[in-house]
Amino acid sequence: MRRLLLLSAIVTLSLTLAACGGGDSTKPGSMAGAWDFTLSSANFANGSEVLALESILAQDNSGNISASGPVNANGPSGNVFLAFLSGSSLSSVTEMGIDFLGAACGGNDDGSRNLTGTISSSHQVTITLHRGGSQTVTITGTLNASATPPFSGTFTISAPGCGSDGDTGTVTGVLATSATGSYSGSPYNNGADNVTFSLTSASNNAFTGNGTDSQNGAFTLTGNSVGNASSVVSTPSGGGNATQLFTYYDSQLGANGSVVTIFFPGANVPSCPNGAPLPKGGAGCLYGIFAKQ
Repeated sequence: MRRLLLLSAIVTLSLTLAACGGGDSTKPGSMAGAWDFTLSSANFANGSEVLALESILAQDNSGNISASGPVNANGPSGNVFLAFLSGSSLSSVTEMGIDFLGAACGGNDDGSRNLTGTISSSHQVTITLHRGGSQTVTITGTLNASATPPFSGTFTISAPGCGSDGDTGTVTGVLATSATGSYSGSPYNNGADNVTFSLTSASNNAFTGNGTDSQNGAFTLTGNSVGNASSVVSTPSGGGNATQLFTYYDSQLGANGSVVTIFFPGANVPSCPNGAPLPKGGAGCLYGIFAKQ
């Protein structure tokens, strides 16, 4: 009789826990945070370009994912940042262009750059990038925190009337890397100039830094990160005009990773003033690639 009563109590307890959701089986996984998504396709400049989609994702308790980051004539702002990397893979990047107002194909770019999506309790993820009106990039994949990379999947582009309409490919995602560290290198086409600088991450995705240019003297840096991309202002320590720069930290470029750095002279310039080649996608002129030490 005692065994029967004990068995009955165990069954009752099990049913009660199940009814109350006595585990995390219905709780969605988490994509909240700063992410670096890499999209690759044989259709991107014949396989010689990689698209970096940088974002700071918010997520509610129901698994709804969102981020927004409009662009203007001078480049991206907010929590979404698109970088067009010239190279067949992250380990072979040679230059970069960034997104800007008017870059979305179709002629009706309204400057909006929004991410919306969901993650399920089984960690299945769907994210859609809404770019400038009618263009969308839909990403589907799986989050596995113990895997490398933790996110992997595929994407499809919808861009009616544009050459990229229907393009498909693979996507991987990693959590963003801290900007903190020391870097060195030379500006493009000026190997005699040695530039070194250090960055220190701060709260709210901000960072500060300082450095030395062997030809132009000391400078300070202030910036904000979106994933592994950032907008940076470089100010000469001795006075003078500040320079707006955009960067992408490429963890696979060089032994310890590198910062690909550009300046933005405008969306429709015919050539770069320092002789750097124009990027295959987006706009900008390569300032330099600086290796993490």
